[in-house]
Amino acid sequence: MTSFLWFARPTAVAFLWLAAAVPASALTLLTEENPPFNYMEGGKLVGMATEIVLEMAKRADVPVTTELLPWDRAYRRAQADRETCLFATARLENREKLFAWVGPLSLNLWGIYGPGNFSGTVKSLADLKPYRIGGVVNDAKVEFLRENFLINIKQVPDDRQNPPRLLLAGDAPDHIDLWITGIYAARDVAKAANVSDIKLVFIVREIPLYLACSPQTRPATVKALADALESIKSDGTQKRIIADYGRKFGQ
Repeated sequence: MTSFLWFARPTAVAFLWLAAAVPASALTLLTEENPPFNYMEGGKLVGMATEIVLEMAKRADVPVTTELLPWDRAYRRAQADRETCLFATARLENREKLFAWVGPLSLNLWGIYGPGNFSGTVKSLADLKPYRIGGVVNDAKVEFLRENFLINIKQVPDDRQNPPRLLLAGDAPDHIDLWITGIYAARDVAKAANVSDIKLVFIVREIPLYLACSPQTRPATVKALADALESIKSDGTQKRIIADYGRKFGQ
């Protein structure tokens, strides 16, 4: 709560504002190209999670700067750097102690994609064991597959490298049979890689996405952002932003 101390003088009245525990230094927000949650459009960082996080910072009176980076680099920096947070991030058990968490911001669906001529049947995670699966380094989806004893995973730094690998000859070293990615972004990622003939084979899971802050981020900052998110939820702003992007991306 903000408090005021008043000092009376013969000719004037002055006051001193004692601010609540809000940081004076800027917070660095790291993210990746992952529509509809966070992506560049017209030279500006936009997206469902981006709008929510920036509104949180505004309401919390937390000054921020943003950087768009490859996921692996952003993920490592968010653990090591002071006053640094990463979004939009899946909150998995093996990550719990690595970050201070604020959220959820929104939900994502993870899907398994194959080339258009894929003829296999996938009805469970166990059915994925015979296949080589493409994923991204340090991505939650890859970690989830490994936790479920799927180890034949071929990782790359950038998700846009995966769709073309679906089309390589089966004996090529970089060939993958299937690709795990977010279903909101899959078509756009494939299109950016000049690949159009893909199909959804299996929905893996629905996952909440969070703002993940470095352990070296001040607790007062994290609390201010969490309080701001509750305000955004309460007045319907979060719901509106999610609905806007859902319509835009055909979900």
